Amino acid sequence: MHQAVVVDKSFLQGAPGQSVRALAASHRLLMSDALFYELLTSAEPGRSRCFAKLPQIDNPVDLTLHVGGFLKLEIERGTASGRPSEHVEDLRFQFHPDLPTGNYELPDDAKIVIAEQTTELKSDVESFISRVHLIPSSFPSLLVCSDSDRKSSRQKAERVVAEDTDALLEFYGGLEGPPGQHPLPPAAVVGPDWALFRWLQVQLLFAIDVYCRYGGKLPDVLTPKWYEKMEHDVLDAQYLILGVLEGSFATREKKLQRWWSPIRPDGALFE
Repeated sequence: MHQAVVVDKSFLQGAPGQSVRALAASHRLLMSDALFYELLTSAEPGRSRCFAKLPQIDNPVDLTLHVGGFLKLEIERGTASGRPSEHVEDLRFQFHPDLPTGNYELPDDAKIVIAEQTTELKSDVESFISRVHLIPSSFPSLLVCSDSDRKSSRQKAERVVAEDTDALLEFYGGLEGPPGQHPLPPAAVVGPDWALFRWLQVQLLFAIDVYCRYGGKLPDVLTPKWYEKMEHDVLDAQYLILGVLEGSFATREKKLQRWWSPIRPDGALFE
């Protein structure tokens, strides 16, 4: 059986169709709900160009469980959830033939699902922004004024999150599960093969990036343009979490490529 690889939108957008189909011939392409959502909500001709690069066959990709599903499994079971390739939809399907042509129109039932996902994504964005606001208390060194000092402090903070397992588990130990839900598994049993560990790691990396990108000056009101940037980060974080869990990832996002080696040095990255 072919090795699996998590694919993100930037790869489908930027890689030549020949490269995408070659990867599909040697690997099982894993499509998350984040990617399917991004593709279906993309404007033309971007959407059709992405779908046209995928093999026009039965099951051109494997549809994998979303990040929230992995976290829920671990919280309920108290064990690592496993790789995304171990949690794929067991069904035979083809993408609608109009998707690669640009003539596809969302049916009403799909519009309802997309609307629900949009609402859920908005909540995820708000939660992410709350985490960005907590970065100064977690990494006080990032409060320095000098741009050069901030760059150095940022690199140190990223290294801690990416490479120091003990430090990350200290962060994890301070987390609390949702009220009324199962308690989080204890830090003593959690490690890098857990979705909970990778979720925290990736969330911190993105939060540090956003905090430093805007010099710690985040707007009080989310403008549509600013919200769009945060939404992009939230979706990219989902791709990266799944890619790290699988140990195999295809992306053209420079930021994700830069983080890949420190957080998954034994993994395979396709650009």
